[in-house]
Amino acid sequence: DMSCATGLFTRRLAKGGDYERVIGCDYSDSMLSEARRRIGADAELRSGVSSSGTKVDLVRCDVGNIPMQSDSVMAFHAGAAMHCWPDLDAALSEINRVLKPGGRYFASTFLAAYFRNVAIASGDDITERPFQYFESADMLKDLLVKAGFDEDKVSVEVLGSSCAILRAE
Repeated sequence: DMSCATGLFTRRLAKGGDYERVIGCDYSDSMLSEARRRIGADAELRSGVSSSGTKVDLVRCDVGNIPMQSDSVMAFHAGAAMHCWPDLDAALSEINRVLKPGGRYFASTFLAAYFRNVAIASGDDITERPFQYFESADMLKDLLVKAGFDEDKVSVEVLGSSCAILRAE
């Protein structure tokens, strides 16, 4: 679970019982501390192993330099995170490097329209942006293909006007 923040999906993936191990990764120590606190407060995960036997770990890392061996992970999840990554090319190339052959990458992010609407509503100046702006689903697909994902195995679905769901192998 890349950019796991407070560990919401890390916990859900662990409780689902579909994986032997779930690793929540984030660059922020404070987010990992909160994820650790929430895992510790969850009776089903408190021991670091879910009732289904899934081991749960938290790791501080930069998505652009993942400290894992090549071809070592079956699936990556990044929920509402890609728009926060400073170097998308490095991040997506690293995810592709670490995925096992046939492994899958699932992500959600927001298209530029979302941030423009927030800026209009808040009166913020969007020329000073802390986020990546993705103008279209095609732009997201191109980023994944550039990182080494098979174009025929990349899909980007837009929900509503600005939520993008990405799937890649």
